[in-house]
Amino acid sequence: MHKQVTSQLLMVRPANFSSNIETLETNKFQTGLNVNDSQESIQSLAIEEFDNMVNLLRDHQITIFDVDDIKELNNTDALFPNNWVTFHQDNSVVIYPMMAKSRRKEKRNDILKYIEEFESFRIEKVIDLSYLEKDGFFLEGTGSMVLDRINKIVFACKSSRTSINALEVFCKKLNYSSVVFEALNDDLPIYHTNVMMSLGQETAFICSESIKDQKDIKHIHKLFRISEREIIELSMAQMNQFAGNVLEVENTKGQSHLIMSEKAYQSLEAPQIQSISKSSKIIPIPLDTIEKYGGGSARCMIAEIFLQKS
Repeated sequence: MHKQVTSQLLMVRPANFSSNIETLETNKFQTGLNVNDSQESIQSLAIEEFDNMVNLLRDHQITIFDVDDIKELNNTDALFPNNWVTFHQDNSVVIYPMMAKSRRKEKRNDILKYIEEFESFRIEKVIDLSYLEKDGFFLEGTGSMVLDRINKIVFACKSSRTSINALEVFCKKLNYSSVVFEALNDDLPIYHTNVMMSLGQETAFICSESIKDQKDIKHIHKLFRISEREIIELSMAQMNQFAGNVLEVENTKGQSHLIMSEKAYQSLEAPQIQSISKSSKIIPIPLDTIEKYGGGSARCMIAEIFLQKS
C-alpha cells in the first residue's frame, strides 16, 4: 500500500546560506542582498533556524537525518534538498534537472551512500534526470511537483523551473499521471508548485485564487474530493506568507504532525487551524531569515524518505 506521509526526513545543514542571485528573477518570494546585509550574519541566523527546526522536530519524535553541506561547494541553497532528490516506496531514488547552474552542485552521491550504508535504507534504482538540463528541461523535485503518492498523481504549475517535457519523463518512469496548470502571483508564474499547494493524508492546502483557469480549479478540487481530503483554502496573502509551503509527517508513534513556519502559522485564520487540528498537530517554526533570502520555507527544507530499510 502506498503511503502519503513518512516519519523519516532528510535535511541538509547549510554551510554558505545566502540569497542566490541566479534564482532571484524567477522567485518572487526571495529577497536579494542589500549593501547593509552581512553574509556572515545571514549564515549564522540560518544555522540557528535550521538547528532549532531539527531539534523541534526531534522533540516531537520525528526522525531527522541531518547532513552537513560541504563548505567548499559554495552552495547558497543546499538546505533545500527536496529540489534535487526524492526517495520512493519502491526503493527508487530520482535526481532532478535544476535550472540554476549554481544549484547543480547540491546533488551529492555521498548523501545517497550515507543513507544506504549507515542508515540501512535500500536503494535499488537511481533514476538520474540531470541529462535533461542540457536541453533546457527542468523539474525541481517536490518543489516543482506536489505528489499524491497514494493515487499516483502529480500536480504541477508551469514555470521556467517546471518543464512539461521533464514532467512527462518523470511520470513515465514512475507511473504517475499529471495535472498541469498555470498559477500566478502578481501576473508572474509561481516558481514552485509547493508554495501554493500541499497534500497530506486527509487534507489538501491550495491557493485556488492563484490558478489562472477556472476549469483547472474545478478539476483539482474534484480530485481532492475523490481522495476524501478536506480542502484548506488559502488566500493570496496567506500563500505569500508561505502557508502553502507546509508538510504533513508522522512521528515514530504514527501520530500526524504538520510542519510550517511561524510566519505561515500566524497568517492562518482560526477556522483553518481548527480544520488542520482535526487530523494533525501543528509545529510552527521560526524561519524568517531562510524565508527572506532563500525564498522557500519549511516544506522546501525537507526531503521525505519513503525507502524501505534493509
